[in-house]
Amino acid sequence: MKKGGRVTLRESIRKEERKEKGRDKTKKRVKELDSFKGFLIFLVVLGHFLLPLSDSPYPLFNRSFYLIYSFHMPAFLFLSGYFAYGKWKKRGTSFRSLFSYLLLYILMKFMLHRADILFYDVHTTWPDFFHESSTPWYLLVLFFLELTLLPMEIFRRKKTGEQVISFYFLCLIVLSIPLSFMKIGEEWKDFLASDRILGFAPFFYLGMLAKLGDFSFQKIHRTPFVLGFCFTLIIILFLPKLLPYTRVFYGTWGYRIEGEAILPFFKKHPTLIRIAFIPFSLCIAYFFYGLLIFLRQKKESIQPEITSRGSQIYFGMERVFQDRETFLMKMGHYSMPIYVFHRPFRDAFFAGGLEQPFWHEGIPFWLILLFYIFLLLLSLLLLFVLGRKTLDNLCRFRFTG
Repeated sequence: MKKGGRVTLRESIRKEERKEKGRDKTKKRVKELDSFKGFLIFLVVLGHFLLPLSDSPYPLFNRSFYLIYSFHMPAFLFLSGYFAYGKWKKRGTSFRSLFSYLLLYILMKFMLHRADILFYDVHTTWPDFFHESSTPWYLLVLFFLELTLLPMEIFRRKKTGEQVISFYFLCLIVLSIPLSFMKIGEEWKDFLASDRILGFAPFFYLGMLAKLGDFSFQKIHRTPFVLGFCFTLIIILFLPKLLPYTRVFYGTWGYRIEGEAILPFFKKHPTLIRIAFIPFSLCIAYFFYGLLIFLRQKKESIQPEITSRGSQIYFGMERVFQDRETFLMKMGHYSMPIYVFHRPFRDAFFAGGLEQPFWHEGIPFWLILLFYIFLLLLSLLLLFVLGRKTLDNLCRFRFTG
């Protein structure tokens, strides 16, 4: 055979090997978690569209906003820890991955600063890279929390290492709560997103512990599901009474929680609010995750009718379920570019003050509902536009291998 023929054969073999590796990687991924990540990134985008309406007198806006913020970032940090532990266990601390977080952070700061200049009349030349309380904080949190894995490198390959690592994570969870109430928080404020690092650290390490303990995400556990349903109802029905306690949703320093109009008992013991928030938010997240699992299992249990009309209905429903599931899985896989690039679109949309009429009472319900549906569709459109492989490759900078 000629040299050119041998090269062609070798290339075809390599191509098949790459396909097999891709199939193996797909098999290892938990479809339910990819779908849930897609659902969460949708909530991130929708939540940012609802942010200017969080103080609106209309329950559809403010209830939706606070319900989303009660669990979407805790759940994201939990899943980030879950996936990060698997990668760390195999390869150790990846400095290329950490470096890519910093590059993405700088990119987001420049983009959002440009949006601030265009839409919010900001006049500063350079963004403040050392203080962050807006969207890019998530990248700084990932950078610093993954950096805390370095002391455990010596135990990563040892048989007894998992016990030491578990104890280390538990210690970090316990320490992060009182540290988030340090008085120095009044001076640091959002310096290097230190408030978010301490506020959301427990969720990240709990995700790692879930991966370490082989927690099953492919079946619904009744207790957290039912509790999550109850907590969801509590937010929807009793939000006005809960508003002073919602400051904890944002992962802020403890002094900001203490400054709210909370009960005297919690003024004396404010750490209890942060402790209670951990199961509260994770149970709500698990409730919505359970709903996704339930809908997926329901789709698989539906059987086609004998009649041709029944078969058409069945296959039509099956197509809808499959399209929804495939879309969510894809968005979950490409959640990083959606997170990085969506904010300027939100800022441009509200630059003309479209939200301002909804700050006042007297608007017909049909108009409120119509605007809400429009925000839902706009959020989905952004997911579709930004959830691309090319943008995902750009976000990874080839430093995360």
